[in-house]
Amino acid sequence: MPSSEIPGVTSFAFSRLLTPEPGTDSISLTREGHLLVNVAGETMTRTDALLLCSENLEIRPLNRRMQGRAVPDVFRRLASLEGEGYLIISREDERFYPLRLERDLCFFVERTIWALDASLMWDVGMLPGSRGGANITLIRVAGEGMVALRVSGELVAIKVSPERPHRVHHDGFVGWVGNVVPSAERGSPFLRCEGEGAVFVALPEGPARPVEDARSGPIAVPSPAVPAVPPKVPTSRAVPPPKVPPKAGKPPQAKAKPQASKKKG
Repeated sequence: MPSSEIPGVTSFAFSRLLTPEPGTDSISLTREGHLLVNVAGETMTRTDALLLCSENLEIRPLNRRMQGRAVPDVFRRLASLEGEGYLIISREDERFYPLRLERDLCFFVERTIWALDASLMWDVGMLPGSRGGANITLIRVAGEGMVALRVSGELVAIKVSPERPHRVHHDGFVGWVGNVVPSAERGSPFLRCEGEGAVFVALPEGPARPVEDARSGPIAVPSPAVPAVPPKVPTSRAVPPPKVPPKAGKPPQAKAKPQASKKKG
């Protein structure tokens, strides 16, 4: 690289500043995909995988909310950050997805939520049928504001309608928006999603795993059909009788030739 293209230390530093500028959204991403949480008043976020933060922030624990009411249990997933500052959370081996709610009603699996605007209403519940099995805890989020999800792989959505319900493996199930009714079935790793709306699914990265059926576990992939070969049937043919060897000690006798009779003179 020519020396003229090498930046100076000061110019490089100011061109790579992470400090949020005025007007920056409360939740955004860095160039490398890490989560940047800009606190201007109050924001709820997780603090594990924290890379850096400004010191002018006050952190206090949150109480869980169930059915719209606060309960004494401490909500260990999220903490409340108050003040004016920012923090950056590592994406690690996963991906962050900032989303904006516009008077939407959404449900997300608790472990996927990493940040939440304080303007949003939220509470905690359990996915129907999962208690005692997969134990899938959900967070219901409603109103206007931003939320940040972190999932392993690509976040996609599938449309669910009354005519076309879907089954989704609970490892990739992230949540839904709309009037979707998911339910867990005992003994099955799949969730049945019916109703009307969209279901969020994380498509995993890395080596493929065996496909599993919703009822009977792994799907057996049949081997290619091999045409049956009929057995060979020997054709019938005459079999000559075996030759009998002569008895020992008695040489075979030559047959006497008949003599011609002499005519009388």
